[in-house]
Formats: sequence, C-alpha cells, structure tokens
Amino acid sequence: MKPENNLLLTFSRLIVFIGFFLILFKSFSQNNHPLIKYYDGKLKLNDNEVDSLVDQIIEERHSDYLLALAFYQKGVLQSKKGKDIGAINNYDSALVHLHQADTTDNYLLSALWRNQGAILHNYKLYKEAVMLYEKALEPSYEYSTKRGISTNYNIGLAMIQYDPEKALRLFFKLQDQAKGDSKRQARIYNQLGLFQKHIKQYDKAVIYFKKGLKLGVSGRTKADLLQNISDVYYHLEDYLNQERFLLQTLQIPESNRFIALMDLGECYLLQGRHQEARTILLEAEEIYDEQPLKLDYIKMMKTLAMKNMLVAVEAEQQAQDQQKISGQKIFTLSILLAVAGVLLVYIYIKRHFIRRKLTTIINSLHWNG
Repeated sequence: MKPENNLLLTFSRLIVFIGFFLILFKSFSQNNHPLIKYYDGKLKLNDNEVDSLVDQIIEERHSDYLLALAFYQKGVLQSKKGKDIGAINNYDSALVHLHQADTTDNYLLSALWRNQGAILHNYKLYKEAVMLYEKALEPSYEYSTKRGISTNYNIGLAMIQYDPEKALRLFFKLQDQAKGDSKRQARIYNQLGLFQKHIKQYDKAVIYFKKGLKLGVSGRTKADLLQNISDVYYHLEDYLNQERFLLQTLQIPESNRFIALMDLGECYLLQGRHQEARTILLEAEEIYDEQPLKLDYIKMMKTLAMKNMLVAVEAEQQAQDQQKISGQKIFTLSILLAVAGVLLVYIYIKRHFIRRKLTTIINSLHWNG
C-alpha cells in the first residue's frame, strides 16, 4: 500500500475517533448537567435555583433535549404560582423541542400531556382534560404501572363530572390494579365514597371512606378520608360526629387546615356554640391571610359569611338580653310601685285611724271638762 494511502486511512480513522469521542463527551456532559441530575432525582435544588438554571439554559440555547427539559421545569414552576397560561405555553415549547431532540424521553412526553390535562381539569374543561390524559397513556409511551394507574385515576376524576357510570367502572378496575399499594387503594376508595356522596347514598359513602382508613394510610390521604366522612355527617345533620372527625382531621399536619377549620366553625355555629365558632373562624381567617394563593376563595367567602352570621346572631342575642333586662327592670319597677302604693294606702289608713283616735280622745276630754 502506498504511503499516501496509509496516511489517508490513518487520518480517516482519526477523524472517526475524534467524532466518536465528541459524541461521547457531549452525551456525558449533557447527562451530567445539573438540570438532568435534578430531573433524575440525583440533585436537590430549591425552586429559585431551578428557575435560575432554566433561564440560563434557555438564554444559552442548549440542545433541544435540555431546552425541552428547561421549558418543562419552567412550566411546573409557573403552575405552582398559579400562572396556568404561562405554564401551558412553556409545556408547548417543551413538546416542540422534545420532538426535535435526538433523545427519546417518553416519560417526559407523558408528563407534558398529563400536566396540561391537569390544568384543563382545574378549569373544569373535563372532556378536553380526558383527551390529554389519554395521550399520556398512549402505548408508545413508557410508564410504570403506578404511573399508568395515576393517570387513569385523573381520567376518572374528570370523567365523573360528565359520565359518572363510566368513571365508576374505571375506579373499580383501578381498584383491582392497585392491589398491594395501600395508598392508591385508599385514594380510589375515597373517590368511590365521593361518588356515593354525590348521589346522596351517604351510608355507602361512609363505608367506602372507612375502608380507605382501614388500610392504615397516613398524611394527606388519611386527612382527606376523615374530612370527607365529616362532610357526610354534615349532610346528615349529625353535627357531633362531624365535629369528631374534623378534630381528628386537624391533628394531621398534612391536612387542609383552612377547610377543616372553616367546616368546624360552621359545625359549632349550627350547634349554637357561638364563642367556639368565633375562635375557630378567626383562626381560619388568619391562615387565609397568610397564604391566599393556595386556598379556596369561595370557602373564604363562606367563612366571612359565617362570621357575619355569627355577629348578627350575637347582636340579636344581645338585643334579646337587653330586652329581657329592660323587661325585668319594668317588672321590678312595677313591683316597687305596687309596694309603694300599698305602703301609701297603709300609711293613709293608719294616719286616718290615728287621727280619728286622737279626735275621739280630745272629744272625751272636752266632755270630761
């Protein structure tokens, strides 16, 4: 072989080696990027650090995959802040870059569809939400059994609003699939209970909620079950049992304390325990003032309405008490006047008797004289 051919072959091999090395280096660098590590759960970052990292990636126009991941995280952060339109726009940008990327990440693709479905769900666009949830479940996407159950669970939550019978069948199917996972089973029992409560089958609702509790769950799942049982007793006008389950709910740190306090305040109000209701509703109002974006505005309006009702009830009670006191004063005054009248009559009669007696004595003296 000619020397120039050997040189050309060696040069070609060197080019291939360098290219292969650059691909490996690029892959290694991307996989070790802080955002990738955060996404994989290998690095802990707070929201501000993630936001700063994401802005840097978008500004520097990294690879399509990193950009897809950056826009996804940007959407998650905006959704947390209640900026849903911005979140959807970022999820859409993430989908565009993910389709252009040379890296396939079906897990991310599924998450993007599911998160957009959740936003539409919150805006009560139930059918549209189900369409996006179902895209997250397409067979071409890789997801674990738990992930699939979770998405189907969300489909059931949305579908129950417009096709409750179909949603109910889905929940029963999920109940079988979730065997061995007590937390998921409890959440499904919770939804079955809510369905029964919705159709006013309160006894059946309590049975499902208590089945969820028997699984030994804790945290928010347990709090939701207890809260929902208390709500059933509210509809049954059994306020003592409602109070019992609300007090248990409030002992769980992960519970929605604002909602539980608001319901407990109303419970006390309905029992005529006005002072306790006032204390509880004031605490609920303080929580709302501290975290207004995370709480239900409608519930807060109901709390304020109950406080106003409480003030009105107390004002009426005070008026009645005042009227009662005034009545008692009039009654006492009447008695005093009556007694005074009797005394005056007695004094008048006695004076008249004494005067007659004196007249008789004087007349007798005159006769004797």
